[in-house]
This record gives sequence, C-alpha cells and structure tokens, in this order.
Amino acid sequence: MRLSITSVSDWRARLGRITHHYDYAIARSARLSYGTEVTGVALLLMCSGDSADLKRRVRFRRKDAVFYTDIMLDLSVIIPLSMKDKMRYVSREILEQLFGQLSGRTFKDFDYKRFLRDLKRWFKRIDDRYDGHTSGPWHYASGE
Repeated sequence: MRLSITSVSDWRARLGRITHHYDYAIARSARLSYGTEVTGVALLLMCSGDSADLKRRVRFRRKDAVFYTDIMLDLSVIIPLSMKDKMRYVSREILEQLFGQLSGRTFKDFDYKRFLRDLKRWFKRIDDRYDGHTSGPWHYASGE
C-alpha cells in the first residue's frame, strides 16, 4: 500500500512539520497490503483562511488503484494549538474524514477497516514518541 500525505496550508498551521513526522506511517504502510483493488491512498491536507471557498475532492482511479482525497482542516482551530495538539487534531481529522469517505464506497477487494485501524495505531505511536517541541529540530522522547 502506498500512502502519500502532503499539505496546502497557511504557514501558521505548521502542517509541513506534521506531514514530515508522518513518514513513519508512510514507511509502515509500504510493507502491507489491504487488497488488490486499492494499492495507494493519497491525502492532501487543506488548511487555509479561504477554506470556506474550498470543496473537498474525492476520487478513486481504478486504472491506478489509488484513492485520492482532500482532508479539510479548520485554520482557526489549528493556529492556537501547541504542536503536539496540532498533530493530534490532524491525526483525528484524517481518521474521521477518511473513514467517512471510505465507508461510503463499495470496494470488492480493499480492507479499509484494517487500513484505518493500522493508521490509527501508527498515529498513536507517533504521538507517543513526539515530545511537542515547536522550534528547532524534531525531538523525541528519551530512549530514542
């Protein structure tokens, strides 16, 4: 399974730092298979002041076996949060919105529930390891 997470956002959301940290989930997903119908999931995190004008795009390309979707984030919610809370907010929104989009579709050979369960577990591991620093290089909890 190929997992891609990128963002288009206001710089104050600091989504680039968060998506960089999600490399762990991306690396883990590359080793697993959830069926043959969907072999990739591409997420675009959208968080800007103009979000009221933006519409979520959801598309499944059978030819490429890739599910593409936008994850809409609220800039006014994310700006005042600490980095650790920003990460938790983004992880929660990815899981909730992706569940809503995948559960509304019929797939012949894609175990999306197991994929979402694994994604939730990976996000939890990332959250447990990240100590919440907002500046400088990433810092991990002791023992890393």
